[in-house]
Amino acid sequence: MKVSHQSGRSNFANLRAKNFGIAMRLVVGLTVAALSSLAMPNLAYGRDLPVVRPAMDCRDLAGLDIYPEGGSPARINSATLERSADGIPRCRVEGYVAPQVRFELRLPTENWYQRFMYSGCGGFCGRVDFRVRAAEGCSAVENGEFAMVASDLGHSTPEGNADTIWAAGNRQGKIDYGYRGVHVVTLASKAIIEIFYGQAPAYSYFNGCSDGGREGMMEVQRYPEDFDGVIAGAPVMNNTANNTIFHAWSARHLFRADGSPVFSEKDLRVLHAGALAACDLAGDGIRDGLVSDPFSCAFDPEVLLCEAGDSGKCLAGEQVAAARALYSGPIDSSGRRLFFGRPIGSELAWGGPNPVAYAAAFVRHMSEDEPREFDLDTFGFEPEDLRRYNSLASIFNATDTDISAFRDAGGKLIMWHGLADPGVPAEGTLHYYNAVRERLGTSTDDFLTMYLLPGVGHCGGGHGPDRINLVNAIMAWVEDGEAPGAIETVRREYGRVVQSRPVYPYPSVATYVGHGDPLDGTSFRSSTGN
Repeated sequence: MKVSHQSGRSNFANLRAKNFGIAMRLVVGLTVAALSSLAMPNLAYGRDLPVVRPAMDCRDLAGLDIYPEGGSPARINSATLERSADGIPRCRVEGYVAPQVRFELRLPTENWYQRFMYSGCGGFCGRVDFRVRAAEGCSAVENGEFAMVASDLGHSTPEGNADTIWAAGNRQGKIDYGYRGVHVVTLASKAIIEIFYGQAPAYSYFNGCSDGGREGMMEVQRYPEDFDGVIAGAPVMNNTANNTIFHAWSARHLFRADGSPVFSEKDLRVLHAGALAACDLAGDGIRDGLVSDPFSCAFDPEVLLCEAGDSGKCLAGEQVAAARALYSGPIDSSGRRLFFGRPIGSELAWGGPNPVAYAAAFVRHMSEDEPREFDLDTFGFEPEDLRRYNSLASIFNATDTDISAFRDAGGKLIMWHGLADPGVPAEGTLHYYNAVRERLGTSTDDFLTMYLLPGVGHCGGGHGPDRINLVNAIMAWVEDGEAPGAIETVRREYGRVVQSRPVYPYPSVATYVGHGDPLDGTSFRSSTGN
C-alpha cells in the first residue's frame, strides 16, 4: 500500500485561509465496494477505511482564500449545503483559482471515505461538467462517497465544444486548458478538503474521457505526484493532430465541396456489412457484428465497387475512394502517413455532423497565438502546414512516453478506448501504449494497463458492450496492489442489460469458447487461455 504525503500530492503545511488562522495536518484512509450487474469478473475494489465527517460547518468555507503549497491562490465564492438527486447530503463549493479557473467541489457530509476524484472535462472544455466515466455499478460513485471536483479549465463556453473564441490571443487561457488548470484545481481542492475534514484525502484519482483522457495523461506526464490512480479513456493525446489534420481529412472525404454527404445511411450500412464480412471473426472468433481486432484485419472497400447495372448493395467509385482515405488517415502529397485513420468497424458512426467545425475552431484560435483564417478547400497537409498547426503542441499534446516519474511515485494508470471510435482513433492509444512499453520495458506492467472495447464508439455508444467499471479496478490496484484483470462490460437498452462480455488487459482479446449464448459474457475467455 502506498500512502501519499509528498509535496504537491497532499502536503499543505503552509496552507493559509483568509479570515481563519488555521493550518491543518493530513492523514489517510479510504473505502469502497462495487459489484457490476452480472456474475462475471470485476469484483475487486478498494480498502475499507472509516468514514470521516466534516471538522467545520460547510457554510464557513464561503469567502475563504486558499493558498496551497506549490499551487496558485484560490477563492471560495460560495459553500452551500444541499442534497444530490439521490438524496445524499453534501457541501457544494464553488470558486476559482487565479487567474480564472472555475471549479465546483462536492464534499460528502455524512459518507466521505477519504477518497478524492477529479472528473475530467470534454471537448475544448469551458464548463464545469460532472460526467464520471467507466463507473458502471460502482457504489462509491453512485453513493457519492468521493470528494469530487470538476473545472472549466479557465474559460466559459457553455454553447458547445466548437467555440474557441476564448483562446484568441489568450496564451494564459491556452495554458490553463492545455495542462495547468487541472493541476492548480487539484491542489486547491486538496487544500479545501484538508480544511473541511481536518485531514487530506488518503487516495486521489483522476477519471476522464476524450479531452478528459488527455487531461489525465497530461497529469501523468507533467505532475506525477498529483494522483495515485488515473483512468484515461479515449485520450486525445495528440491534440493538435487530432483537431486539425484528422478532422479536416475526415471532412474532406465525408462531405463534398457543396456540403452534401458522400455516403447516405444506406451506403454506410453497405460499407459496414463489407467490413464485417472481412473482419468480424478477427480476435473473438464469432460473427457477432463486432470487430474485436481491427488492427490484424485487412479490408479493402474495392470489393464493394458497383459493376455496370449493380445497385443497392455496392458503392460508387467516389465512395470506395473516400472509404479508403478515411481508413488510411491523412497523408501528404508524397503519400507519407501523417496520422491514424478511422477504424474498421466504425462506419455506422460516419454519418454524424461534419467534423470540419472542430478543425476550424482549433486552427482559427488555438493553433497559434493570434487568430488565423481557415478554409477547408485550401487546408494543407504539407510539412510547412504541420509546423503551423503544431506551433503550440508543447501546450496541448500529452505525448511524452517517459512516464517513469509517475511509475516511481507509485501511480497506477488504466487507459481504455472503444475500437469503433470514429473521432479519436484507438490506434493512437495503442501506439502510445506500445511506445511506453518500448521505452520503460517490463516495468510498464507494474503501473500501466489498457483495455480495448470491441464495437464501442467515442467514450461509449456504438454497438458493443460500452458500460465498464474501471473505478473499482483502479482502487484495488492503488490501495491493495491487485493488478486489473478481466473486467465485465455490458450493453444496456432502456436500462436493461442485453449483452455482456469480459475485456482483458491488452493484448488479450475475449474469444468465443465455441458454445453458449454469444450475448452472455460467460461464453468468452481470454485469447491467452486465462
